[in-house]
Amino acid sequence: MDFLFWMKKAVRNMFKGAPQAPGDLMISEKMANAITAWMLAFYQQPAWLEHGVRISNLPITITEYMATLACNEITIDAGPSARGKWITDQLNRFFVPHLNNTVQLAGAGGRAIVKPYVDGRNILCDIVPADRIYPTRINGAGMTTAGFFTDFSVLHGRKVVRVEGFDLQPDGLHLTNRAYYYGLDENLAGEIPLTDVPEWAGLEPEITISGVDRPLFAEIKMPFANTVDETSRLPVSLYARALDTICELDRIYSEFLYEVHSGKRKRIVDRDAIRSNERGCGIPFRDQVTDLYLTMDIDGTNMKPFEDYTPDIRVDEYQKALDIQCRMLENQTGFSQGTFNFDIKQGRMTATQVISDDRNTYNTIHAIQDRGIKQGLKDLIYCYDVYATLYGLAPAGAVDEAVTFGDSIFEDTATEFARQKMLVDAGYLKPEKLIGWYFGVDDAGAAEYMPAQASRDPFGFGGGAQ
Repeated sequence: MDFLFWMKKAVRNMFKGAPQAPGDLMISEKMANAITAWMLAFYQQPAWLEHGVRISNLPITITEYMATLACNEITIDAGPSARGKWITDQLNRFFVPHLNNTVQLAGAGGRAIVKPYVDGRNILCDIVPADRIYPTRINGAGMTTAGFFTDFSVLHGRKVVRVEGFDLQPDGLHLTNRAYYYGLDENLAGEIPLTDVPEWAGLEPEITISGVDRPLFAEIKMPFANTVDETSRLPVSLYARALDTICELDRIYSEFLYEVHSGKRKRIVDRDAIRSNERGCGIPFRDQVTDLYLTMDIDGTNMKPFEDYTPDIRVDEYQKALDIQCRMLENQTGFSQGTFNFDIKQGRMTATQVISDDRNTYNTIHAIQDRGIKQGLKDLIYCYDVYATLYGLAPAGAVDEAVTFGDSIFEDTATEFARQKMLVDAGYLKPEKLIGWYFGVDDAGAAEYMPAQASRDPFGFGGGAQ
């Protein structure tokens, strides 16, 4: 269903005079239609599917590849205090296993929201995709400070929706929850108590949380410029500029499959060579390698009673056409040339060659990590800290937010180690910096690796910065 159509028929009627959604929706018609197109393509229902095109699911492939690289060797840490260790444990147990999926959803729709909630003595997370986020106020830093989310369920065979409004004000974060059921015309037919729906029965209709400086959710987003709506502050999909190219790839792929299936071996048979079955129908003996029999009268011709016809399949031509579109796709999504390649690469490349050949991919992934994921994960640590206080889940203590990413997929570790060791030997780099880089720890952690008698010269480097 069209996203804007749903908003007009459902959301606007829902919020007539309602205080929980201050201001107008900050989603223009252009952005609404774009979000619809991105998410439909991701859920294997692209706009061009109705024309009978076989789809290659490239939006899934692209975002999955990006998420795998972006989340490689990620470390989320809330600090050494008892509270920090509790938060780190909670994140590693209940959120990190879903991090890849979250980043992939953000790649598809431009952003995804991680919304923590308390379940017993633990904090779990809901992942909200872009088509269930309705901002009504976005500040200059791009943070959504007011709006609402939607959640769906079924009650007695009828579709119901929960709307969670949020509004960050100077006196605190105002949260509201309302539930509505749908009529037969897909319009909202009326409000129902939250207690009528089992999974929403424990939610408070209204609550204000004071002492917070941001909404209690984390936003994972793509860092690319919005080329859909120049007035919008919303992020865009990883493949926002590539939908036409993906469509063309699917069309070429479909034509190739049609030629493969229609180009099977065929046999031309004289009608006199066909025997009739008990129904009087002429059906020759059919083997497993022939797709179709053609009968014809060959009297007075030089043709043989049996003749094979096997058309050539234009594999090379289709491969070239697909590869041309793949180069366009790589340019439009920020990946290196050859990332999506139908040619099988021969041999293995050294790590240095990978770094050189994948420079565009490296830069794109680092932009997503630094400007799309890192702050969101720090906000998530903040949310866990607030809920730990509100519900008394962990002892008081300092929380030090730290998010780091590993680069081993791109990085030539041996070469970089040798380079940094040379800097240590020359006195331009402290030894603990090298140890911290090598073991992935901060300066305090690096000091624990250094022998007391050789704290300034680990590994016998012979110099070190003084």
